[in-house]
Amino acid sequence: MTVLLRAVLVIGVLSYLALMRSGADPAGEARKLAGAVPGAGAALPAALDALPPESRDRAVRAVLARGLMAELSRRAGEPPASIDTLEEADRQPAWRGVAPR
Repeated sequence: MTVLLRAVLVIGVLSYLALMRSGADPAGEARKLAGAVPGAGAALPAALDALPPESRDRAVRAVLARGLMAELSRRAGEPPASIDTLEEADRQPAWRGVAPR
């Protein structure tokens, strides 16, 4: 993982220095690149259209069901169901030292 991070850092620094050497404005280049990337509002409908209809319907139902359960739990005054699978015994350390006499 560190090899990848180092490679990205080196490539980024070299690209920055190349822009500085050619006289280009690095901040202006970054703004041009950021303007070319579509926002989440534009990318989400395209991503949903790319899914098969069955998968899209199943995903929408799952999101709506989770939202409905959260709203019902909130209205009932109960905390939402936890996804934590640990039991209370799992949280206790297995060894507590020398047994008392």
